[in-house]
Amino acid sequence: MFKQRKWLIAAAMLIIVGGLYPYLGLAEGESQGEETEAAAVVDTADSEAAVDAVAADTAADSEPVVIDDTEAADTEAADTETAVPAVKLTAVTATTKVSENDKYELYIDEKTGNVRIVEKSTKQQWLGSPQVPKSTMPNNKKFMDSPAHIKYTMGADTTSTYTLKEKENKFEIETTDYGAKVTFHTKEKISFALEYRLTDNGFEVTIPDDSIKEEGQARLLSIEPLPFWNAASGDEQGALFVPDGSGALINYKKTHAQFFAGYSETIYGDDDAYVAPSHTDMEADWERALPFKEKIALPVFGNYRNGIGSLGIVTQGQYDAKINATPSGIRAIPMYRTSAEFIYRKQDVIFIGTSGQIPFFQGERIAGDRKVRFVTLEGQDANYVGLAKAYRNYLMTEQNVQPVEQSGYPLSIKLYGGLIRDDILGSTFIKMTTFEQAKSIIDAYAAKGMANLELTFEGWSDDGMYGDQPDHFPVEKQLGGSKELKELAAYAKQKGVKLYLEANYARAYSESDGMSKSKDAIRGMDKQVKEDPNYFISERWNKDFEMFYLMKPERVVNKHVLKELDNYASLGIDGVQLAYWGDNLYSDLDPRSITQREQTASAWVSALDAIRGKVGGTGVDYGFAYTLGHVNKIDNAPLDSSHFIFMDETVPFYQIAVHGLVPYTASPTNLRDDAQVEKLRALEYGALPSLELTYAETSKLQRTLETRLFSSQYTSWIDNASTEYAETASYYESIAGKAITNHEKLSADVFRTTYDGGTQIIVNYGDADAIVGGVTVPALGYTVGNGGQ
Repeated sequence: MFKQRKWLIAAAMLIIVGGLYPYLGLAEGESQGEETEAAAVVDTADSEAAVDAVAADTAADSEPVVIDDTEAADTEAADTETAVPAVKLTAVTATTKVSENDKYELYIDEKTGNVRIVEKSTKQQWLGSPQVPKSTMPNNKKFMDSPAHIKYTMGADTTSTYTLKEKENKFEIETTDYGAKVTFHTKEKISFALEYRLTDNGFEVTIPDDSIKEEGQARLLSIEPLPFWNAASGDEQGALFVPDGSGALINYKKTHAQFFAGYSETIYGDDDAYVAPSHTDMEADWERALPFKEKIALPVFGNYRNGIGSLGIVTQGQYDAKINATPSGIRAIPMYRTSAEFIYRKQDVIFIGTSGQIPFFQGERIAGDRKVRFVTLEGQDANYVGLAKAYRNYLMTEQNVQPVEQSGYPLSIKLYGGLIRDDILGSTFIKMTTFEQAKSIIDAYAAKGMANLELTFEGWSDDGMYGDQPDHFPVEKQLGGSKELKELAAYAKQKGVKLYLEANYARAYSESDGMSKSKDAIRGMDKQVKEDPNYFISERWNKDFEMFYLMKPERVVNKHVLKELDNYASLGIDGVQLAYWGDNLYSDLDPRSITQREQTASAWVSALDAIRGKVGGTGVDYGFAYTLGHVNKIDNAPLDSSHFIFMDETVPFYQIAVHGLVPYTASPTNLRDDAQVEKLRALEYGALPSLELTYAETSKLQRTLETRLFSSQYTSWIDNASTEYAETASYYESIAGKAITNHEKLSADVFRTTYDGGTQIIVNYGDADAIVGGVTVPALGYTVGNGGQ
């Protein structure tokens, strides 16, 4: 009996662990099967560094590791043998040519509606339906051959299906001037069309909004077009690319640990108007947030195999879409695949009385055409660097993102002004940095050789950091008021220092006098004002005593942003940093003024342009794609991935796409978790260093809402900043405004980044020196060269 109980307990634990599997967050390189390569950034102790060839102090006497960089991994996935399958594969069935242009031919399968394109000169082909062993089960073959996977609801649950699943499902093909249109009709009486069109560098798929019909009880939730586009088996060499944080790869492998779920995350992060997508436990008054994960900042995905690659760009419908990536083995299908899934209705839970959770779906479908563009790549471009360059080209040529001029090596410093502290009797304004004190900080840094500063002042408005936002004027008197802020702006200009003011028009504190909760705050699916609390870091339960509200986008822009432009301009500052606009996108379900996420993004973008036109510059955090071309700087850019268990490598896709277009910074030096490793990551990814400082001692922030700044007094960090600035100045000056032309994984611990103009940096995260091309790269250090010298 005892043994039986032990078996039952073990089985229950296995089920629990399996349910949490995607969120366990193993570091890259931890064992996932005998062929998984190490790709982890190793945590190491803090250390001092030296100029040009810099290494952390270490007691290790390890022999240097010699690396042959002429045969480096060169952005490819983990080495795998490319073997010819011993079994016979299914034939290519998309054989009816329906369109061609100067570069490509488009073929369609008349029995499935799936497609294939062929590059005329090289004869390379990209398949919508993969070739698989003939022994594949018929239902799985239909699953892979289906050009669309669908989710719908009859009112309570979510049901998944696909276009070839039921005999009752029908479709018709119509040849068009631009390609072909395939209209599908499902058993559930849902109809929609996929329009295929060749482009100059690939092709695109459109789901016209007017093609969608719901003529039965079923209501459409999502459509995933071409889910197996350019899919690969574990025998092939390559990887899936997902835009998680800076970017991540899922390498193709013959064998790996069993995965219970793949990657499926919302572009631009979860929508805070809904509770269910971002919480694990929900009650009427309490909610527990998911563990921390990076967000998707760019609406892209991709894959490459054996010298052919494909970059997917979601060009319409990106604001309500997911990026999916599925390793082999799930559903017993031995294929790696990635795709976009367009969301038409969202689900949440509501609480009515004591009835507990009630699942609830949106009634009205989110309108609009959906479109994904596929850019094809071949040969040496068929890797994540090639994918990132293709997206960079798209940003410049089609999104008109023009390079922002960067002068030399600016050190970004955020200064914390002040905030209100509630006391037993009344409240006290805590002054952390006055405008006059900011001048002395400018002088102190200039005296240490850091004259090229870019200051951002937060907590400067009436009542400080958590004061009357979204109202920002008048300027807080206890910091010096408008008079001394104008003097600081003039002083900064005289010293060649840029001054930005941080403004918060998105997330107002519950005690703010600058907003009306009933009129200004968004509402959730239950039509009630949506609360947006802070959370305990350790247990992730909400803090009901630290409550915030998200502002209605159009209302806050018209009522506050546009009305305060003249105030900003009169101060003589260089720009405004917009909190939350670049890292948090939400909708508003108020039945009186429903706002979708696309409308929110549009409101932020129009306001960014208005601020630039009136004040000068704008900045955001993280840097969601819709802000690119509308901002002058990005703070706290994503430099890591979420490290989900199926991910093998973190890569700088975001940086390859953005570097040289918009300057971006790493998270503050004084808030680093691992000083040396995070410094190396910033150098490898071309991110400018930053600090978040105060003039007063950090202990004054005790018993306030500000819990992030555990060490912020500028005198504690000025020497450290001076040393790092002097050490890295020549490197950052040489790459200012330059594009990243290559990024290579030379070994598990050594990486090389190359810039336009020839500058190269090699970083070594290992605990032993590495020798690359005759050059020694110190353990936990780096070397910088030009043109490989």
